[in-house]
Amino acid sequence: MSDNLRTLFVLLLIGFTVQALAWPLRSETLPGALVLRRNLWFAMTVAAFALKSFWAFALVACGLLLWAGRRERNLPGLFLTLLFVVPPVETEIPGMGLVNVLFGLNLPRLMVLVLLLPAFVRLLRERRMPSGGWPRAADLLLGAYVLVQLLLAGREPSVTAALRSAFYVMVDVVLPYYVFSRALQDFGELRDAAAALVWAGLLLAAIGCFEAARHWLLYSALAQGWGSTDSLLYLGRGGLLRAMASTGHAIALGYVLAICLLLYLPMRGRLGAGWKPKALLMLLGVGLISPLSRGPWIGATVGLVLYLALGRRAVKNMLLLVVGGGLALVVLPFLPNGNLLLGLIPFFGHVEVANIEYRERLIENSSQLIWAHPLLGSGDYKERLAAMGMVQGQGIVDIVNTYVLVALRSGLLGLMCFGGFMLCVWFCAMRACKLSMLAQRRDAADFGRALAAAQLAVLVTIATASSIFVIPWVYWCLAGILVAYARVVSASVEQADRTVAPLRISPSA
Repeated sequence: MSDNLRTLFVLLLIGFTVQALAWPLRSETLPGALVLRRNLWFAMTVAAFALKSFWAFALVACGLLLWAGRRERNLPGLFLTLLFVVPPVETEIPGMGLVNVLFGLNLPRLMVLVLLLPAFVRLLRERRMPSGGWPRAADLLLGAYVLVQLLLAGREPSVTAALRSAFYVMVDVVLPYYVFSRALQDFGELRDAAAALVWAGLLLAAIGCFEAARHWLLYSALAQGWGSTDSLLYLGRGGLLRAMASTGHAIALGYVLAICLLLYLPMRGRLGAGWKPKALLMLLGVGLISPLSRGPWIGATVGLVLYLALGRRAVKNMLLLVVGGGLALVVLPFLPNGNLLLGLIPFFGHVEVANIEYRERLIENSSQLIWAHPLLGSGDYKERLAAMGMVQGQGIVDIVNTYVLVALRSGLLGLMCFGGFMLCVWFCAMRACKLSMLAQRRDAADFGRALAAAQLAVLVTIATASSIFVIPWVYWCLAGILVAYARVVSASVEQADRTVAPLRISPSA
């Protein structure tokens, strides 16, 4: 049996197992949506491993997406379900003699062009929901960030390179955010999109656990067979393999699972009292451990604290969290590889502290370059950092901090727009959650605090990672969901206010 077929067999087995375990999630999705998306995931997975060419897979995937797009009621949910079918490795489209390269293509970009671009055109013509307050501020900040990136495209060495950079900004940033923030127009569609991401996260968690246990990266051979330069490398920590599934990197897997874990928390109570909801929670938790990435652990912990603080019985739940964390520290040394996990715990551990020191030096050296070009950054920041001794063992300058990367590339102006946008969408969710609480809409409030917790986890985690592979795709889509949630809550509250007739006292006869 070839490696591809053996890997495909394992993935299908994992897929069927997770599908049976996660079947209760269908109550969170739109009618029939889970079946359609599940079948499409299996079909695209089979196509990816059965076909030896990326272009053959892209052709089949394009046909399947066009077919499913006409039957799908919630395109953001379909997009999130399929976002991790294969690693987002990039293959260049040749210019056919006109230019060297047209642009790089990967699965997320293909789905944007096939699914989200037609939706974008349609949404431009439709009547929009109210966009005042924080959602309006988020739109303006993103517009400013996009404008800065388009201006910086002028640094490219050729006109075609500048056009390619502008194309990437529109396809990778504008289209996902715009469609997600406008297409989700009620709570059913919002919950469906969140459940789609959680369903995909459960698959990633199961694959991550398998990879860590078997010391086998299931998607590495696929990326190499497609001839991609973004090969999935085996990374170890303390003698253990760092799982990455189809996300492209270990920290990307931890980042996605931290978000999925937090989004799943309000769903768990609605899925019933059986063993499956608890098993799903455990699967996401163990999957989060499998990449051995500290940044996502910190992000998930901070997000969990916020989620508990915004809920009922906050003090009691916080005390339970502290007690549970303390017990875990006591029990860990007695578990297999427990001492290694204990050594990886941020602020307490001692395993590979050089990575933490590298991040500290990165901030220190980058700050000098940022202040040398404070407005719009510089185009040679990598060469300057290399001259400062920031080349890692892999022979590259690894800018493992998204905020630092944005500041180096587009200056403090770009950082203010990007950071302001990320904070603004978080405030969107926080304010909408508060409005839902005041209106005594508990389900909407619980969903909102899960979104706010997930966004806070993103804000923390991207400070420890660069925006590689699936990381930016997820945070642009999540930002769109947060803004859509704020719009839906605002429209719902306004509608409720209009339907309540004022009290009138009839004059006595």
